[in-house]
Amino acid sequence: MSGEENKVELNTIQLKKPIRAHGADVSEVTLREVTTEDIMDLGQPFLLIMDNGSTGVQIQHKTVAAWIVRLAGVPLSSVKAMDPADFGKATAMVMGFFGASDEPESS
Repeated sequence: MSGEENKVELNTIQLKKPIRAHGADVSEVTLREVTTEDIMDLGQPFLLIMDNGSTGVQIQHKTVAAWIVRLAGVPLSSVKAMDPADFGKATAMVMGFFGASDEPESS
């Protein structure tokens, strides 16, 4: 397998519950790599929160959904139909493109 194929596999989520997209049942979703144009169009999917010297990340779930639509090429209705566990995996993947984690930071 080439490096390109390996990269695609790392960005593929096997869905716990299939979704309907473009008239077909889909059991996996592959997110392509983020581009600078994507960032300029959609913005970052999180806010950095600073409070009393500590820093945290607040995930913007509607923005994450827009990222999934853009990177996976599925309609928003398909993203809304995702099992919450699958949406959580996709959220973690999107956040990972930015070097951010969906894990809360401990102080």
